[in-house]
This record gives sequence, structure tokens and C-alpha cells, in this order.
Amino acid sequence: MSDEATTALDRDAAPFRRLHPLSIILKSLSMLGRNIVAIFVLHFSLFDQNFFYTGLAALALISLVVGVTTLIWSRFTYQVTEREIRIKSGLLNRNNRSIPFDRIQDVSLEQKLISRLLGLTTVALETGSGGGEDGQLDALSRSDAEQLRDTIRDYKAGLRAAATPAEDHQSATDTPPLFAMDNRRILIAGLFNFSFVLLAILGALAQNLDFLLPDGFFDPRSWIDAFPEQDTINAFGSWVRIGGALAAILSLVLIGFVSGIVRTFVREYGFRLDRTDSGQPGFRRRRGLFTLTDMVMPIHRVQAAILQTGPVRARFGWYHLKFTSLASDASGETDHSAAPCASLAEIEPILEECAIRPAPADLVFQGVNPAFWWRGTVMVSLLLTAIALGTGLFVHTGLFGIILLAVPVGLIKYLNWRHHQYALTDSQIYVRSGWWRRISTTLPLRKIQTVDVSQRPLDHPLGLATVTIGIAGGSSIRPLKIEAIPFAKAMDLRSQLISRTASSPTAG
Repeated sequence: MSDEATTALDRDAAPFRRLHPLSIILKSLSMLGRNIVAIFVLHFSLFDQNFFYTGLAALALISLVVGVTTLIWSRFTYQVTEREIRIKSGLLNRNNRSIPFDRIQDVSLEQKLISRLLGLTTVALETGSGGGEDGQLDALSRSDAEQLRDTIRDYKAGLRAAATPAEDHQSATDTPPLFAMDNRRILIAGLFNFSFVLLAILGALAQNLDFLLPDGFFDPRSWIDAFPEQDTINAFGSWVRIGGALAAILSLVLIGFVSGIVRTFVREYGFRLDRTDSGQPGFRRRRGLFTLTDMVMPIHRVQAAILQTGPVRARFGWYHLKFTSLASDASGETDHSAAPCASLAEIEPILEECAIRPAPADLVFQGVNPAFWWRGTVMVSLLLTAIALGTGLFVHTGLFGIILLAVPVGLIKYLNWRHHQYALTDSQIYVRSGWWRRISTTLPLRKIQTVDVSQRPLDHPLGLATVTIGIAGGSSIRPLKIEAIPFAKAMDLRSQLISRTASSPTAG
């Protein structure tokens, strides 16, 4: 009864509050941005490019959006007590949600570009209920958002009257970070993040705004007819045509590099990773140019460490450290970047914070059966042979050359086989995979949830099996696997993993 009385007293003492009034502008701009295309469509179609009618339609849309968002804002309130947060929302159907601090697993802060200009922050609450978005306060001031996050973290750590948000912010600023990236380091990271995202964005804009483009814009024949000196172009030598094709390929490569650099700058700008002891010990990560994210990942929720690199990146000693964690950020991602472009010397102190040890230099890794590469190469070669015969006989004899694609496919599979290895120690298992996209996973045995041994139809004749290791918070799409090892060896590895997990003092 005393706990219930205390909770009731907390609810009476803590007032219900509304979001920041500037959230009306934020929500209105968001809704107008999603409907601005409709105004353009009406202007060029129904209104026959009449600016007067278009202006009236835009004014009506703005009035409607601002009115609705103001009404939604007035009906959204929240209350923070010593033990829970309550959220009331809804216009016609009212929703009253209570989220106890005990159930909250993670609190993350996010500031998109307009929110940063308005000084607002979005607070996302994760309870791990699996029901999508657990709780979100879209527009709080930065100080209120940090105070709410610290209140929840201090409660979960059993603290009261901890350091004020200003003191915590000051200490986090004065303390050297575990890892940070300047613009030069971000540029280096961008060079290794080749992407065609810029080309995809331009293509999407062209497709959605095709009514503004001239007729036949996407028809290659219209472009061919546009060249008045077509005969002159046809008279060019073969070397000129080859040079033109190479120039086009180089242009695509340049676009890919520029896209990767821009994408990396937007995501990783101002990257900083700190150790925080406010509440539960964890890693505090801040990054973002247009959307600033500020999240704290509790150390005890880190499940595994993932090192990503490639043949070129490894040549220069650069690696990307990620943590598989039970916590998720605002985008729902559970593999969190801890050091997007770092050397091994910079990564080791970060791993020490969560009691994960990198692989010793003298650790012997075991390879897998060669069937890992030749079995897949044979299957792909048979498929390419069938395609080459069909197209070569009935379409063009030059298409018989499709069979040559089996050579690079076989080479890539061979290189992937050479880099698929694993090693087991008393406390950790190490798994490597991939040649071009090299992934090295370090998993403490105490974090293992399940160990499965499976055999596909082609595994039975060769006596091979796949060991799949389940991790809490791990990806179900890309689980940790050791493929193509003898069945007896797979069962022995499974027994070792289970026995050492059970005997670990921190297991479970």
C-alpha cells in the first residue's frame, strides 16, 4: 500500500506538460513538405498554371495543416514522476500510456535540421516490447530532453540527486573522448563508402517530377535524333568510341565516390564517442550534420564486437568497429557504429571498456572445408552454361561468352573461403568471413543464447554442417555462422560452446 500511495502522490505532485509550442511549426513544416508535390500537380494540371488559384489552394492547405497540428499539440500532454512517464494523446480516441522507468531499456535523443534550428529535440523511449515505437516526445527543449534522459538513467542505476544536466554536459565536454573523427578522417571514411545513392536520388526526383521534363526525356531515340551531326559521330573511330565508353564509366565511378563522401559526411559529421557513468555506465555517441543523434548505449547491453574492413582499407590500417547491442537507436539499428574509421590501436581501448579482447597475434584460426567455394562455383557454372547455350543458340552467338562469368565468380568464392575462419578461446569465439567486405566478429561466450547445427541437402553427401550462433539483439537476416565444417567437428564445437557458456560466471 505504501508504494501505491507514493505513486499516487507522485502523480498528483508532477504536473502534466505539453510539448514545446514550436513543435507546431515543426509538425506543420513536415506535413506541408509531404503535400507540396500535390500543389505542383494541381498547378500544372487542374488549375492550368493559374497562380491565383494555386495560391488559394496553398493558403487553404497551410491553414488546414496549422489548425490540425495545433489541435494535436493541445491534446498531447506528458507527465514525468519519480518512477514512470505517462503520455496522453489522441483527438477522438484518447490514449493514456504509462511507461515505468523499470521497463525502459534505452533513451535516445535526435535533432533533425529544422529541429536544431528551432532548438528542439526528439526523445525516443525503447522498452523492447516488440510493438514498434514504444514512446516518443517529438519536441522538447534540449535541456528538458537531457534532463529526462538523465532522470531515467539515474533511476535505473539507483541514483538520486545526481549531477545536474549542465554539470554532466560540462564533464562530458572536458573529458577527452574515447574516439572522435575530424573532417579529414570523415573524408577518408567516405572514400571507402562507395555508393550510388546520389544517382538514385536524382533518378527518383526525375521520375516523380517527370511532368516538368520535356517529352521523350526518358526515350533514348529522342536523344539520338537530337544530334544533328549523327553521321559525323558514326564516322568516329573505334578508339574514340571506346574512350567515350571509358569516360562514361569513370563518370559513374566519380559519382559513386562523391556520393559515398557526401553520405558519410551527412551521417558521421562531428562523430564523438565518450564513456559516460551517469546512471548506468555506457557509451555516449553523438554524430550527424543535418540530423544530430545523441544516444547512450549501456555497456552491459553490448553483446558482440564487429570489425569491418576490406582489402584496400586494411592495406591502410583502417577498420570500422560496430557493437551488436540490445539497445537500438532512433532508426531501429542494433549494430551501432562505435568507430567508423579507426586504427586497431584506437579500437583496443574501446573494446577494453566492455571487456572484449581482440584476437591475439598468435591465435590460430581454423579454416573450413574447400567445398565452401567449389560447390557454389559448380552450381553457378552450370547455371551460366545453360544461359549461355540458350542465348547463344537462339539470340546471338556472342552471348556464348556468358560462361566466362564463372571465372570471376569462382575467384571471389575462393577468396571468401580463404577468409572464412574461426577460433575458440576459454572466454570468446572469433569468426571471420568475406574477402571484399571482411567482417570479424568477437563474441564473449557468456553472451551466447543458442547454438544450432544444421545440414542442407548438399551437406549430407559431404558430411558437412553449418553452426549458427544465436546472440540476443543479433540480426535474424545475417546471423553469426560458421559454414562447411565436418559434422562431427560441428557437434564438438557446439558442445564446447554450450559447456563453456554454462560454466561462465556471468552467463545468463
